[in-house]
Amino acid sequence: MKEKGSKVIYHTETQSIQYFWIRLILLFEIIVFSGIIYRQLIMGKPFGPYPVTDSGLIILSLLLVLPVVILFFIRIKITVSREEVCYKMVPLGLFKYKISRQQMKNFSIETKNAGKSNETSGLKLILRNEKSLFLPSKKPKQMFLAVQKMMSGA
Repeated sequence: MKEKGSKVIYHTETQSIQYFWIRLILLFEIIVFSGIIYRQLIMGKPFGPYPVTDSGLIILSLLLVLPVVILFFIRIKITVSREEVCYKMVPLGLFKYKISRQQMKNFSIETKNAGKSNETSGLKLILRNEKSLFLPSKKPKQMFLAVQKMMSGA
């Protein structure tokens, strides 16, 4: 249990999105666009029958490679505090969701089958509005105990 300011935190977990296909796409895009840029900017040979301008090629390369690079570095941070469960995307802060203990009805540890040989364990939160949310975790038992502590108001 950690205290951050006046907020008591029972559990914190940061997970990276580590899918092999994301790395493969990034590698492919970097190789292809670096080859095209080298050919057009360094060698002076336009690429394709209708070549893009040099500045247009650089902008296009950035627009196509940047989202995959961002996916490469994104982390999901899950925090269980005394009042709520919070999950957010870091370092970009694209989304941040908070679920207070008043919104929660029930919770349990579950294992989801995410493919042929991929099983993901985590916590399934059932909300009062009958919606459910699955939060994957590397330490589902610790997260379960933290949410249990949060729900008891300790």
